[in-house]
Amino acid sequence: MGAWDRYRARLNVDGEVERQYLMKGTQDYIARGLTENLSYQHVKINDAPQDVAVIDTTAFDEKKICSLPGETLEHGGLVYWSDSYWLITAIDAHDDVYTRGKMTRCNYKLKWIDKKGNIISRWAIVVDGTKYLIGERSEDIITVGDARIAVTVGKDPDTSQLSRGMRFLIDDMDSEDVLCYKISKPNKLFNVYNGKGVFRFIMNEVNVTDNDNIEKRIADYYSWYPRVEEPVPDEQTGEPFRQIKARAEEQEATKAERIEGTKRWL
Repeated sequence: MGAWDRYRARLNVDGEVERQYLMKGTQDYIARGLTENLSYQHVKINDAPQDVAVIDTTAFDEKKICSLPGETLEHGGLVYWSDSYWLITAIDAHDDVYTRGKMTRCNYKLKWIDKKGNIISRWAIVVDGTKYLIGERSEDIITVGDARIAVTVGKDPDTSQLSRGMRFLIDDMDSEDVLCYKISKPNKLFNVYNGKGVFRFIMNEVNVTDNDNIEKRIADYYSWYPRVEEPVPDEQTGEPFRQIKARAEEQEATKAERIEGTKRWL
């Protein structure tokens, strides 16, 4: 043992200083190596720039994510990377050296109206939900299909208000026959620790109603906002009424200017 080693050993009998020394050396080594690694990426987490490592897994829609030493990742945070939004669905509690977790690619932007009438939207992960129950139920001899999906969103003050019975329009944006789902099983303890994490909601398919706004993909929209009826097109020209009215008003204004000009000339 050299003089420097004996000196560090005498600094603290229980090895706390030794541990801090080794920890700092490990963090510096990882930080230097990470910035030169191909997994080193510039991302945005909750709209704030951050440098992380993004590591491939066997599933293309799931990645491991690691912070730089001394930095953290937020469980339930939204990551923008590779032209997509990813939800941090798991965080390793062992974060002495650096923070690592798992992020899953979002595939739908969920929209709803809160109790105050505000339109809320959050990126979400929508997957088939039949595996959470049997997916089928037997009625005599006939087997009836059970349409069910699982929706995962990050925990925040708005998503915390989602509850059983709330309805959502969830379907491909190019689809004309939009499907509607209702929360039947809210699991707010699915993956939440120390007030951070993600919620999972199991939803059953229900009927679309006249209060749903198909274009905006917002259920019960017209329960809060009035309908705006489009003018009926002119049957002969096929031109919308508002265009006909605007053109007539423009012609009247031009005519009035011409008459006024003639009066001044006379």
